[in-house]
Amino acid sequence: MKRDNLHFNWNGQLGYQKTWNFVISSRESGKSVSSWMLIYNAYKKWSRPSIVLRRRPADMTTAYIDDIAKLLNKFIDIPIQLVYIKSDVKLGVVDVKIAPADEKLSPAKIKQLPTFIRIIGLSVPMSRVKSLMLVNVRYIFFDEFICNTRMNEKYLKDEAFSIKEIYNTFNREADSPITFIAAGNPYSVYCSQFTDLKVDTRLLKPGAFIVGEDYTINCFKVSKELQEYILQHNPLYKFDDAYTRYAFSGESINDANIRIHKFEPKGFKLKYVFKFGSDFLSVHIGDNDDFKYWCCKHNSTWLSKIGKRRDILVFNFQDMVDGSRKVNTQDSVEFFRLKRCFDDRKVTFNCIDAHYMLEELYTSL
Repeated sequence: MKRDNLHFNWNGQLGYQKTWNFVISSRESGKSVSSWMLIYNAYKKWSRPSIVLRRRPADMTTAYIDDIAKLLNKFIDIPIQLVYIKSDVKLGVVDVKIAPADEKLSPAKIKQLPTFIRIIGLSVPMSRVKSLMLVNVRYIFFDEFICNTRMNEKYLKDEAFSIKEIYNTFNREADSPITFIAAGNPYSVYCSQFTDLKVDTRLLKPGAFIVGEDYTINCFKVSKELQEYILQHNPLYKFDDAYTRYAFSGESINDANIRIHKFEPKGFKLKYVFKFGSDFLSVHIGDNDDFKYWCCKHNSTWLSKIGKRRDILVFNFQDMVDGSRKVNTQDSVEFFRLKRCFDDRKVTFNCIDAHYMLEELYTSL
């Protein structure tokens, strides 16, 4: 099968030569095909392996690896199979090799083959990842990097930090800098890496293309021609309006009902300050007929702008700073009204990130 000019392609975006590169688009837009062909060509042309990230070892299934082979075989001339030591999967780090499609290989023979990709579960201990060296990695690919909170998917604690640790570990052994690529569906414009890179998520709209200091983000929007092609091959897109808007327009469906007020409403005053990694969430209280709280996300420089008598509330000892105190079980009564208003959609936010920060804090309040 030949690739066309309708679907997404990484080539133009990677021309900016940034370290961190993201594409957000609907399913069927071609982001997986482009990502896997990029990885395959790096292996075939330069013998350079790549790393594939999954959140948890449970996502590293035989079906997932088999589907990669099926996808590649649609676009290459000589069929292949992907082979690996199956017992490695449960360890959360597995080296996948390429072999001729009809060849039967023993585990000993598989171990002798050069590594095509190393799949890593981000939740495994970092010491395990660092102890298994892989030389001259070309790409790190994070598939499905945006969580679908409707399906109870959750970001890992310190996820962005773990990804940078993996990048730095393998980049030291590469002939040229590793390029990070990530592909996701537009469930939300919030993700831990965007927060870490200080991306202004208000700019992430269908069709947007953003070039930051060391990142690119492509909110790829399918063309009318590609819409027609997809509908011919998947009639399901016709039935669900919310799914169609998500699929074709790239709308972040999980963000649709989040209430946004960019600036502090009149008459509101600062009530709480929570530390969230290197960022802060300020909670302001007021008596608006329609909502009772307004939450605002701030970066680390904001701390110097508030009074020193203000308590900074944290949930673990790693986040402790001057003027902070750790939240305890007795505080739950204090936060009851805030949680109740959040349940009743009587809380507004300055940005999407602020909503998800409160959502992650919710169970600890």
